[in-house]
Amino acid sequence: MGFRQLLATAFALNVPPAAILILLAASDQITWGLAVVCALAAYAGVIGILRIYFKDLRSVARYASTLRDHFRGTPPQHLSFDAAAELSSLYTQITAAFRERILTLEAQTSTDAEILDHLPNPVVMVNRQRTVTGFNQAAKSLFHNLETGHDLTRYIRDPILLDAFDMVSSGRRTLQHTEFVVASDAQRHFDVLTAHLPAETGNRNFVLSFSDLTELRKVEQMRADFAADAGHELRTPLSVLLGFIETLEGPAKDDPDALGQFLPVMRDQAQRMQSLVEDLLSLARIELNEHTPPSNDCDVATIIDKVAAGLRVKADAKNMNIRVTSTLDQTATIGEEKELVQVFQNLIENAIKYGHQDSTVDVKISLVKNPPAALARYRHSRIMAVSVCDQSDGIAREHLPRLTERFYRVDTARSRAVGGTGLGLAIVKHLVQRHRGTMIIDSEVGKGSVFTVYLPAQTADNVHKLYRA
Repeated sequence: MGFRQLLATAFALNVPPAAILILLAASDQITWGLAVVCALAAYAGVIGILRIYFKDLRSVARYASTLRDHFRGTPPQHLSFDAAAELSSLYTQITAAFRERILTLEAQTSTDAEILDHLPNPVVMVNRQRTVTGFNQAAKSLFHNLETGHDLTRYIRDPILLDAFDMVSSGRRTLQHTEFVVASDAQRHFDVLTAHLPAETGNRNFVLSFSDLTELRKVEQMRADFAADAGHELRTPLSVLLGFIETLEGPAKDDPDALGQFLPVMRDQAQRMQSLVEDLLSLARIELNEHTPPSNDCDVATIIDKVAAGLRVKADAKNMNIRVTSTLDQTATIGEEKELVQVFQNLIENAIKYGHQDSTVDVKISLVKNPPAALARYRHSRIMAVSVCDQSDGIAREHLPRLTERFYRVDTARSRAVGGTGLGLAIVKHLVQRHRGTMIIDSEVGKGSVFTVYLPAQTADNVHKLYRA
């Protein structure tokens, strides 16, 4: 980070305390001299802390770059912040795991298929003609239709990975590392080691070993997304706060009426910023755990009843009714109760926010005979659907595919007016995916919208499938 960026970041972080000091001085609670001294001291302190923090980050970044290029390096010493030290330690552990997996693979190139199946990483054997000659169970789970005797390009079409294979097969490299992304409900990133096997392995001349990088890439992407999204969304409330502060410093410096008028608005904008930060942090935590399926038992109908009871006051304020109906006697699923509460709280609260006065929010629980394509793996299992139907202005069809994107709003002004942060449906999407379900949105302009969450129901037949998926 450059010096100017450092100053700008320090200034941005110092705005809230500086605003408080100015308000205290303007209301004669403290002197202006003391306010200025305190503000400058806080600014200098923030700059000092940021310099140490970003120095740590640069050290960790240089270490990560060395690991990326050589898989070896000396971790930085004497880091001041625990988070930087933990990140450095994580890079070291991941690199050590990669080296260990590579050595394990090299030591087992002459073993039979039964031993190969016990390897945790997906492994695919390929001959010089790019024909798949073998694989383990982890690879079969990754590429669902994987079979021997077919060309590798039937399953992998990534040109960079195929070029890496060509480099190894032509003898220009003995091994090659390539990053590969598997597109699914939640993208998975892999470091793919392409290596040449000894001649004793027969026609299995080459091996592709996939090491999961998803969690590491998520940490990196979350950090970048947080900076970009927060900077964009916080700009408006910060601008409002700064505008009022400048007014209170200038034309309304001695105007108590202006102070009484501006302070509630400034408080609302600060609370909006707080909500944004809390939702961003919540989304970050959810995305980190998205690939880990839940393991607890919970009841969907009970959760919805609790959520509906908690939102009665908001519904009554608009003279709205929340009606919950179910055609199922058993609504148990494998899930985390707190996360499913967050799912249905967001959906029902949105229905109240955007629904018409004196209307009804219908929450329907039913069994699905034909589950969506995204749940094809559960086609022989019971699938439960929870539909939240509102009576609102509806949403034009072209907007529906983007509703679960971060900060995407059909009507920005109205969304902000009702207190939306633009993150609620993104949070819902990731929580539902963690529960191995999916969400489908349907809407008709002038009539209303239907948000349907599909979840595998907990039965003796599909518990094993749910954990394996």
